[in-house]
Amino acid sequence: MISAAAATGALALVAGCTAFPPTGPDRNADGAVTAEARTDAFSIEVGDCIDDPGTEKTSDITVLPCGEPHVFEAFARTEMPGGDYPGVPAASTAAGDFCAQEFAAYVGLEYDASVLELLYFYPVEESWNAADDREILCFVADQGEESVTGTLRNARR
Repeated sequence: MISAAAATGALALVAGCTAFPPTGPDRNADGAVTAEARTDAFSIEVGDCIDDPGTEKTSDITVLPCGEPHVFEAFARTEMPGGDYPGVPAASTAAGDFCAQEFAAYVGLEYDASVLELLYFYPVEESWNAADDREILCFVADQGEESVTGTLRNARR
């Protein structure tokens, strides 16, 4: 079952424009975020950690080093095929299916057997048409969406 936050996060992915620079947060040579930064959803990379996005605008998300307390960690991304917007149910289903499939490769345990939670962003019609947004972005969270310190990669739980 996908967490309730999945719907909230998906609804938040409306804005295609941002006031932040396209370079995103500061990163070290390995690509890890080095300091807390406000950025947009399109600058989040697999392995990045974020505060709970709640109903925040996707142009205003806090990304921080995974060694600091955080709620969600990005673990997979893909692009939906082009064409006409498929509708919210189809976009949500595509995101849920993709993220559940990719979950085990990152966490080390199938999603259905895990106590960890899943959240995803998917394009809505406005961003699909205005910003050519096709991105699905998957996040993992601790049970109950409690803050964690460190990565959930290979957590096997």
